Amino acid sequence: MKILVVGCGKVGSEIARDLAASHEVDSVVAMDASPQNLKLLRKRVPRKIQTVRLNISQKNRLHGLLRKVDLVCGALPGRLGFDLISETVKAGRDIVDISYTPRDAFLLQRKAKEVGCRVVPQCGVAPGFTNMCVGDASRRMEKMTSVEIFVGGLPEKPEPPLNYRIVFSLEDVVNEYSRPVQVIEEGKRKKVDALSGRGHVGFPGVGKLEYFLTDGLGSLPRSFPRTREMHEFTLRYPGHADMMSTLRVLGFFERNSVNVDGGEAEPRRLTIELLRRAMSRGSPEDFLALRVDVKGLSRGKKTHLRYQLLDHYNRRSGVSAMARTTAYPCTSVALLMGRGKIKETGIITPERIAQDDRLFQSVLERLAERCVKMKMAELNL
Repeated sequence: MKILVVGCGKVGSEIARDLAASHEVDSVVAMDASPQNLKLLRKRVPRKIQTVRLNISQKNRLHGLLRKVDLVCGALPGRLGFDLISETVKAGRDIVDISYTPRDAFLLQRKAKEVGCRVVPQCGVAPGFTNMCVGDASRRMEKMTSVEIFVGGLPEKPEPPLNYRIVFSLEDVVNEYSRPVQVIEEGKRKKVDALSGRGHVGFPGVGKLEYFLTDGLGSLPRSFPRTREMHEFTLRYPGHADMMSTLRVLGFFERNSVNVDGGEAEPRRLTIELLRRAMSRGSPEDFLALRVDVKGLSRGKKTHLRYQLLDHYNRRSGVSAMARTTAYPCTSVALLMGRGKIKETGIITPERIAQDDRLFQSVLERLAERCVKMKMAELNL
């Protein structure tokens, strides 16, 4: 296999390295518009990786690269993800993408089917691996009634007052705090405010964390529209949601420019740069806490399945828990695709992949080999 990785930031660089370490991959082309990202990647680059500085707006050069590879892994910020998927489909290439795009990947369904390519969107940790857990639960149940997802990447040594450190695109973090949240409540799909639905949960090995609603269900409401309750919550240290909610209410996340001393300024862009300073402080050691609770009926009895994962910063490799848990579901699915194990064409959601037990077990085994170990338990109701 020859694979193109587009986007070499905190997660994309680990996607490239992990693929290059596979004996099934002959070469990896790592593409990014940032010379700094490519420079950091080259410092720890295996021999199989070739770096290319390129912006996806340079479509002729992009299509030249696409013609030379077997499949693509996308790791761009959400605002760019749909454009990459669209160009990849035009080129008739398969793609596994981790971005949370504002535009629906299913808009490309007809074209992807026509050219016979396979597109797996939103295949990171959440959405992505969390969707796989729900897909596996749906296979085990006759009926799902409730899906509750809790997930967050946090510093092991939090620094006040924010108690948070950047572990993926800060632009996408701010999107989580400001974008309307898709949920299912009492059997009806609707949208609610981000940062609402707050509460606290005890997480084994971590302690007390707060949770609040964010727009991380991805394609789950489309896949399982008859589920009565469905929510995705982000986990943070207590008090973080209040601070982010205050910034949002005051207009710091607004895109419309404001006049300041005769000049124009976009509050959101300024906020991102100020938060970047505050959220880059402290030690890089992090952890990723994930819990997926699915309730329903199995063999006519009420059933509660819990999928749980706790991953930590890898001190030996210097790779964050967020990068590990986001990159490895993507690379695992990409390798399954490259082997021809995923035969369906068009848009293929992570939850659909996991409804095939053999495919889901293959992903779990590969994650376990990298010490990312998920535990599943059936709880009493």
